[in-house]
Amino acid sequence: MTSVHIITEDKTGGGLEAIIRAEVQRQRHSAGKTPLQFSKARGTVNGNAQLLEQCRKYELFRFNYAPRIEHVFYVIDARNAWDLPQLEVQAPRVPYEQSLPSFISTIQGSMAVLARGTRTPQEWEKIRSGFHPHVLVWERESLILPVTEQLGLGEPTMDVYAERRAAEAITERFRRVRNRKYAKSIDGPEYLTRIAQDERLRATVLASNASLRAIVDELVSL
Repeated sequence: MTSVHIITEDKTGGGLEAIIRAEVQRQRHSAGKTPLQFSKARGTVNGNAQLLEQCRKYELFRFNYAPRIEHVFYVIDARNAWDLPQLEVQAPRVPYEQSLPSFISTIQGSMAVLARGTRTPQEWEKIRSGFHPHVLVWERESLILPVTEQLGLGEPTMDVYAERRAAEAITERFRRVRNRKYAKSIDGPEYLTRIAQDERLRATVLASNASLRAIVDELVSL
């Protein structure tokens, strides 16, 4: 059984991983593939900067756990990633369909540089196949926006790439529908978990977000 560890940014990362796990295992089952063995090690960090620090520990995750982890997936938020100088990336501009591919590939390259560290090209080549950097556009709330109607939060936003401030958009819906403030670390995991548990909601979310599909597709392909 192939072992995988997923490291995500933000306190709501548990909900994100639940969505990824549920959909990956469903698709692998449909394709006649064995389920993946997801690591029980803590995979949530608080902020993009901390996630990049976890990239530097890639070799530790691969070879210092029992059972050994074969693949490590890192999921960084696209939102404000340009504020981190180590990523060497500029904020994408509209139309995002044109600017995001280069933006994402640049971030992935920078994450790989951090994971490689001081290893020689030959040393890195031996272990790089287990390193999987991904960029989620734009943040966890981007996965809630397309299913807000089903979650009782009002009219959905299907073009999530156009909504660069998804958390603020969810906050506005909470004020209008729930008459209270959106609690990112409490409400976020709750709604993401509800999405994870409902195949129809997952399908809508996946259809709206190519960056999420890229994560799921790569895990299914292992």
